[in-house]
Amino acid sequence: RRRPMINVEMDVMTAIAVRSSLFNDTKDYTYDERSCPTRVNNLRGVIVELDKQIEEALTNEVVDT
Repeated sequence: RRRPMINVEMDVMTAIAVRSSLFNDTKDYTYDERSCPTRVNNLRGVIVELDKQIEEALTNEVVDT
């Protein structure tokens, strides 16, 4: 069964702060997905998505100026 999706919009500076907080919360865990808690793997997926969107937003900001 598919889990419902949640979408959140935020400005770039807030996204950077959230990404930093998530990284600090997960940095002490192993990168071995089999022995890492599911919660941490899920948070790392969010970090990857934030990184992608932050990079896109900053690239667009540079191109637009």
